[in-house]
Amino acid sequence: MQPIIIISTFPSKQSITKISNQIVRKNLAACVNIVKISSVYAWKGKIENQPEYLALFKTTKKNESNLKKELIKLHPYDVPEVAKINVSSMNKPYLNWLIDSTN
Repeated sequence: MQPIIIISTFPSKQSITKISNQIVRKNLAACVNIVKISSVYAWKGKIENQPEYLALFKTTKKNESNLKKELIKLHPYDVPEVAKINVSSMNKPYLNWLIDSTN
């Protein structure tokens, strides 16, 4: 089974915590890592400098489509980032846990 990581950014710790709990409860991701970041981006003709939260959703290729759909449905942004990182290798015990947690 192919492990993948889906990434997205969120405006607040509260929003990502709520969504992460729903995603893990539905077995769409085994784990979500949340990191506070600073983002610089262009939005509606202005350069924005905003604090955000980066979320790394650890899952399997089998769950990719359903996880992306759920993230887009629940996401508070008008234009959410939902991107996949292919994982070429992962230690076997962690991979086994990931698969068990998302089946």
